[in-house]
Amino acid sequence: MPSSLFERVRKVSDEVTDPRFRLVRDHHIHQATRRLMDEAFTTFHGADRSFIREFQTTGFSPRVLELTLFAALHEQGHVFEHTGGAPDFLIGGSDPLAIEATTSNPAQGTSLTAAFHHPPRKEHPLVPADLDDAEAEFVLQAAKALSRKIEKRSAQGHAYWQAPHVQGRPFVIALESFHHLSSLFHTVGPLANYLYGRRAVATRDDEGALVLTSEKITEHRRGGSRIPSGLFAQPEAAHLSGVIFSNSATVAKFHRIGTERGYGPQDVALLRYGGLPDPDPNADRPLEHAYVVGDYGPEERETFSEGFHLLHNPWARIPIAAGVFPGFTEHHLQDDGLMLTTTSRPDYFTSNTIVFQEPDAHTRARGYVERYLAAAAG
Repeated sequence: MPSSLFERVRKVSDEVTDPRFRLVRDHHIHQATRRLMDEAFTTFHGADRSFIREFQTTGFSPRVLELTLFAALHEQGHVFEHTGGAPDFLIGGSDPLAIEATTSNPAQGTSLTAAFHHPPRKEHPLVPADLDDAEAEFVLQAAKALSRKIEKRSAQGHAYWQAPHVQGRPFVIALESFHHLSSLFHTVGPLANYLYGRRAVATRDDEGALVLTSEKITEHRRGGSRIPSGLFAQPEAAHLSGVIFSNSATVAKFHRIGTERGYGPQDVALLRYGGLPDPDPNADRPLEHAYVVGDYGPEERETFSEGFHLLHNPWARIPIAAGVFPGFTEHHLQDDGLMLTTTSRPDYFTSNTIVFQEPDAHTRARGYVERYLAAAAG
């Protein structure tokens, strides 16, 4: 069993490794990423040789999701009865539960790896060209990924929640989207609409104050495809206690946290920018924010739990208690059809990380932050 995620696996040549894996393995800028990933992997006792093989080849993004989720659960202090197998995580202690991780993926026979390195000219590869169509595709792909897990049966004919070691525990599916180059652009909102079968409608009253109401959604469409809305309320989802969603369980998170811990080289600086929730109750747009990674005290450091969202199923046979995942943003459906969202600290809707490599990398990155924030302020 290799001691590092980046050791060459027997009979795995560079010709079949994922280009994103090779970039992390070989590039000077990812010194912090490699060290932190290996630190997390040393405590990931359920991972086996197949995990490393898939991480290096055909399952790079799904394995990064599993590693990030494990690191988040580990930092929260959960007791693992096992990791790996089916489901992926079996948690004990005072709040036992089971978690199975999954991803939405490109259509069979297609690959997005080349596009990551050679995006179309004059286009930002992370922003969909057609936002409405991309959101519709995101919902359908998320629904497909969740349905695969709900419908899956073992050789004994058991669903996940019917397995002897899972019975009596809340069952949760963790999801991240990788079906398209821009799939990480999408936030938890459209997924919540599908799970609850409701969407928020924003209007302004006569005094300009923001007013939120909700409306029912019956189906989701894209082209000739359509699916019913409200997965949580459907009979087949009665055993699904909740869905964990993230659009940030990625290499960039390991890069940022590793850099905060001082694992990176001196000639590399990271700039993170994106949108945060605005605490103003009348705001209808996110706050633009940017910072240089590490330019703050330990109490402000990023956690692995940040960026994960737990959507509770109000109709689940075995509900999840609030606060079981400290650090996750939680969402509950209220009687008025609106979501109640609680979080321990501001959580980016979506963000990007820019890498600077040069002798004065930090100075240059700070200059960019100043200009970005000045432009955002108007």
